Amino acid sequence: MQLSVHGPFTGTSSRTWLTVAVLVSMLIASFCAEAAFRCGRHLVEKGHWKVEVRERCGDPDYIATYPTATLPGIGVTGELEHWYYNPGPQGFIRRLEFRDGKLRRDESMGYGFRGESAGPCTPAVINEGMSEFELIAHCGEPLSRRVEWRSLSPGHGHVGHRVVPVQEWLYGFGENRFRRVITLKNGTVTDMESVDKPG
Repeated sequence: MQLSVHGPFTGTSSRTWLTVAVLVSMLIASFCAEAAFRCGRHLVEKGHWKVEVRERCGDPDYIATYPTATLPGIGVTGELEHWYYNPGPQGFIRRLEFRDGKLRRDESMGYGFRGESAGPCTPAVINEGMSEFELIAHCGEPLSRRVEWRSLSPGHGHVGHRVVPVQEWLYGFGENRFRRVITLKNGTVTDMESVDKPG
């Protein structure tokens, strides 16, 4: 007695099945890579507390903190933090975003640099896409800064509306030069404008 098999995949070669299996495995690996990353031999996942990330990755090279909510008489009730890890010039800077104490996002930025300074501060080194950490490493703290919160509509690398800090940092570059107002959206340089010095 001979069995016959009927269905949509009848006659499909084992090579095709192998190809499908490899593609599914790559898709699953890609999803896992987005959901977690490694610090040395430790796995770090979204939802981890700051202390858990610090235990696995060590102290960050730079932290930027923004209050997300304040209540009169109580003070800050929520905050957003960006943690930056600089692996040096052979790797990419990693930025971790914490909201209310838990890891929400991670992303790779530009190449790292040696030591605490990324080099000299001139208007020419400040470019779109530079992180707040890189800007501080080049130019130090600004003369002044202000921050407001804005909603980003879908399509800016995320799904749904996100409220993010938009900052303006003011830098001076010597007595005979214009000052520069640097705009950063969610910790990334998006614009630079020249302004006259007062007086």
